[in-house]
Amino acid sequence: MNIRSKLALRFTAIVATILTVFCIGVYSLSEDYRREEFFSRLESRGLTTARLFLTVKEVDKDLLRIIDKNSIYALYQEKVLVFDGRDSLVYTSLDDLDVGYSPDLLQLIRTRGKLEYVDDEIEYVGLTYQGQQGEFVVISSAFDRYGRSKLKNLRDVLLAGFLIGVLLIIVSGYIFAGQALQPLARINEEISDIGEDNLNRRVSEGNKRDEIAQLGKNFNNMLHRLETAFGVQQQFVSSASHELRNPLAAITGQLQMMLEKRRSPEEYERTLQSILEDTQTLVSLTNGLLLLAQSQLDKQRLLFSFVRVDEVLFAAQNELLKAQPGYHFLFEYDALPEDDSLLSINGNEQLLKTAFLNFMDNACKFSPDHTVNIRIGVSPDTVTIHFSNKGVGISPEEQTLIFTPFFRGKYATSAVPGHGIGLAICHRIIQLHNGKIIVHSEKGKGSEFIVSIPMG
Repeated sequence: MNIRSKLALRFTAIVATILTVFCIGVYSLSEDYRREEFFSRLESRGLTTARLFLTVKEVDKDLLRIIDKNSIYALYQEKVLVFDGRDSLVYTSLDDLDVGYSPDLLQLIRTRGKLEYVDDEIEYVGLTYQGQQGEFVVISSAFDRYGRSKLKNLRDVLLAGFLIGVLLIIVSGYIFAGQALQPLARINEEISDIGEDNLNRRVSEGNKRDEIAQLGKNFNNMLHRLETAFGVQQQFVSSASHELRNPLAAITGQLQMMLEKRRSPEEYERTLQSILEDTQTLVSLTNGLLLLAQSQLDKQRLLFSFVRVDEVLFAAQNELLKAQPGYHFLFEYDALPEDDSLLSINGNEQLLKTAFLNFMDNACKFSPDHTVNIRIGVSPDTVTIHFSNKGVGISPEEQTLIFTPFFRGKYATSAVPGHGIGLAICHRIIQLHNGKIIVHSEKGKGSEFIVSIPMG
């Protein structure tokens, strides 16, 4: 059974239950009202008969029977019985009907003062009446033909209304369920057309307010993550195959050349030294590729904590100095905050250190004096770090491409070794921390990279 049928069935069951309770309630209240009204009429008829028979001297039994038979208020199969204190029947409104009573019943009526009961659809009211000759018991009974007829009509109307209502509920519930599930059907159809070749497609988010719109939004977010993951994988495979080919080919060629014939120890040493350099290049490139892939992981998969930006900068400086003792670092603060917590941000310490190290390394590599100026600024909700040098600068055309993996400018390609991965890694790491990078550079006047990271 599909969801539409289930919804229609449950909707029908709920509304049918409500209708059933309503119909039973109406019928029960109507029955109670009919019974109470009829008992009241029987009581009134019994008291009237007893008053005329026992109080009015001019009215005898025969006259009272005539009055009872011809009254406009006479009831169907009406019968009134009057008993004296010795339980003797002193009056009956109809001689042709059997009179059924017992001393226990009369005693019960005297004890209670009033008794209402039903026997074989005949309603009875027994009560006591104080006359001049003592206490009498009056029993009046009748069949409520008119009231029961109205109750039967009401039952038929309620039953017919219930059946028609349930039928209408089934039809309307099925239509309503179809309309309610129409956005889901549309999303399902759109999802079926999405594959690994078109992960850039997105499903409709409807009115952007209800639960179905939220479902579409969450699915689009998932598609974005999948698209990013596939992009990372494809980029990694493509970049790795392209960049690793050259050092591997160089190592293979040199090894083959060495094996062709015996060579002198000096030639072996030169070749091994060259292979070592290629191997170091290969290791550096592999580490860069792995770090680039790691930096493109979803933020939620990384371990974030509050870290002090200046401490991370100092740690990156110490690590870089071990590899490049000739580099120089100049630190300054715009204004050292009294509250040290203002220098802390929520981030991944290892990734931030990698990004800062790359900014420092690039600034020193492309500066004639191998010096980088680092300035730290703090605002109420952001920490800003400026990395600047007095190098050759970056042309406006190249500034738009410097964060692309494996892109290298003309000067960088000819003068400075590298693979063009560092700034791409920096860009992705800062993105993971919801930050941004601004580049100011002029040809021949140096460059400045401004990194802004929110504290939260």
